[in-house]
Parts: sequence; C-alpha cells; structure tokens
Amino acid sequence: MILKQDIIIALSKRLSLPYTGTEQDWDIEMADSSRINEFIDLYHEYDLAFEERMTLMSLIVASYDDYLNEYDVSVDYRWDKIRAMLSKDKRYFVELIDYWSLDNEHDEDHIFKITPLMRTV
Repeated sequence: MILKQDIIIALSKRLSLPYTGTEQDWDIEMADSSRINEFIDLYHEYDLAFEERMTLMSLIVASYDDYLNEYDVSVDYRWDKIRAMLSKDKRYFVELIDYWSLDNEHDEDHIFKITPLMRTV
C-alpha cells in the first residue's frame, strides 16, 4: 500500500511523530507500541479523512507487531479492536492485510509476529 506524502506529513504533525521526510517505510519506522491505544482512539474520530484513516491503520498494525515482539506475546485485548477495524473496511485494507499475512510463507521463522493474527482477518 503506497502511503501519500501529504497524509504522512499531516498525521506525523498531529501525532507529534519524529518524522524527518527521509523515511522509506513511514508506518514501520514511526511505529510505537506504547501509543497503540492513542492511535486506535484517533482512528475512530469522525474528522479523519478516508486516506488518513488508511494511513493510520498502517501505523496501528506496525505498532501492534512491534508490541507483540517487544513483549513476546501472541495476542492481547487490543487485537479484537484492530481486527474489527480491519474487517469492517476489509476491501480497503486488502494490500495491508496481504503484506502482513504473508500467505505464501509457511516457515514460522520467516513471518512477522502479527502474521498469524492477520491471517484471521
């Protein structure tokens, strides 16, 4: 999923992210496992434009993957919220879901921590 530069800049400012403009994978580089709840709350605000919501979801998923790795857990209470958000607008998140699902990879050493969860969406 290609994220739009103007949306990245706007969300980075709104969230006070350490964005410099040189990031190749904004969502992965700006991921912050300590701010997942804040990101989820912002996602549900009505004043977010469609493309902002799409970009923010990329940040949420990357942050949740970081969380799973940092705390060596397979799931926590927030996954149900994230899965519901992805499922509700699944047709818009196909690329994001496919990226993290790694459907053609079966070796557990070559998948993301979030991959088994994303495969359930």
